[in-house]
Amino acid sequence: MANKRISMLRTRQLIQLLERGVSQRKISLQLRMSRNIVSSYAVRIRESGKSYQELLDLDDATLSFLLSMSSLHEAVPDERFSSLEPLLPGYAKELKRTGVTKLLLWEEYRTGYTEGYGYTQFKHYLNRYIKGKKYSYHHEHIPGREMQVDFAGDYLYIIDKGTGEQIACPVLVCTLPYSGQTFAIGLRDARQESFYYGLNKSVEYFGGVTESIKSDNMRQWVKRADRYEPTFNDATVQWAIHYQTNLIATRPGKPTDKGHVENHVNIVYRRVYARMRNEVFYSLQALNSRILELLDKHNNELMQGRSYSRNQRFIQEEKHLLKPLPQNPFMFKYRKDFTVNSTYYVQITHDQHFYSVPHQYVGQKATLIYDYENVEIYVSLERVAYHRRSYTKGGYTTIDEHLPEHHRAYKRSQEYNAAYYLRQALRIGPCTKEAVQRVLSSNIFIQQGYRSCMGIISLTRKYPAERIEAACN
Repeated sequence: MANKRISMLRTRQLIQLLERGVSQRKISLQLRMSRNIVSSYAVRIRESGKSYQELLDLDDATLSFLLSMSSLHEAVPDERFSSLEPLLPGYAKELKRTGVTKLLLWEEYRTGYTEGYGYTQFKHYLNRYIKGKKYSYHHEHIPGREMQVDFAGDYLYIIDKGTGEQIACPVLVCTLPYSGQTFAIGLRDARQESFYYGLNKSVEYFGGVTESIKSDNMRQWVKRADRYEPTFNDATVQWAIHYQTNLIATRPGKPTDKGHVENHVNIVYRRVYARMRNEVFYSLQALNSRILELLDKHNNELMQGRSYSRNQRFIQEEKHLLKPLPQNPFMFKYRKDFTVNSTYYVQITHDQHFYSVPHQYVGQKATLIYDYENVEIYVSLERVAYHRRSYTKGGYTTIDEHLPEHHRAYKRSQEYNAAYYLRQALRIGPCTKEAVQRVLSSNIFIQQGYRSCMGIISLTRKYPAERIEAACN
């Protein structure tokens, strides 16, 4: 504690008390500092060779330098450091290479300098050199200029109710560096259709589009990475044209180029992930609803050391500078040409889900076009079917009008149940209902009597209800 620096105000108080002849013990109590510190400064004052008044007349910078430990106890140059110092830049560079450790560098250093520093001192000087070469540039962001995007490294999860399977959901984080306004969304996967859907939702959340969008060289964004002229993939260019914005990719291997969103990924971990760690979600919609609730809370909290929140700064200084959104969101679409087979269904292979096609087009060439939310089927440029996209593996999405009449009739027969037959029988009469009830109860499995019940009810096509009711009686 004797080497601890104290403020200049307290230093001047200490000098005044020493000038008055106050004991070091009383000074320690009055100024609330340890007696070791008081004693240390008393020694420095004596060794300065100046009177108390001369010291008090000095400015703060001169007084601080005069009483500092370094000015009174100049370190004796160490020959070992003179040998190590020119080697430090090379060691710092080598440390960035794969597998290179400080211990390995020290062993190599001692091979050439057997009388050199031990491992602890070697690490101390190397760490001090590396720390002294790290500089942080404070970037002044311009409102409405840029949005930064990145995937969080960790997933959130939903549970499939049918199978109990835990499904990993990538999380896309988007932020506006000027205001700090942040958005995040869980996606079904990291494929392009999901990625652009997430981007759409981000600009909808902000209510407009910035002049440029910056990401790293993720495969959904860049086709060929380059430090100066990256090549963006076609879908990215289409998205940028749709929203009238510019594309920026960071330099390869330089995550600090989008340091703001990198920092906000960590904020999302603390403000969203941590609060959801014990919660269970059974749908992506429920998951994203909770994410949005926590993000709104984060964006509306006062920033540390500021009198305003991120959202307040965004609304007051940035939102009006964003470009307006187009009338419709961009949709990344897949296309698949196929021939309608005899089952009149087509499958989206990735989802393993089937969609019905009107049976009239069996054997004809057709085109399947689908995006994150919708499924469309075209024959000769005419849309013949539209479905909402489903992600249920092995499932079937069917529109009854697409089925042939006899298939529809069979489907209806499979959907009939005992209550249906009893209602139909009651329309004929109470005796008919009683007869149908006895038929249903006479079978081990109630479904086995459905055909017999249908036979009784179908008699209405040939005979009046009175004759059927009399026969049942």
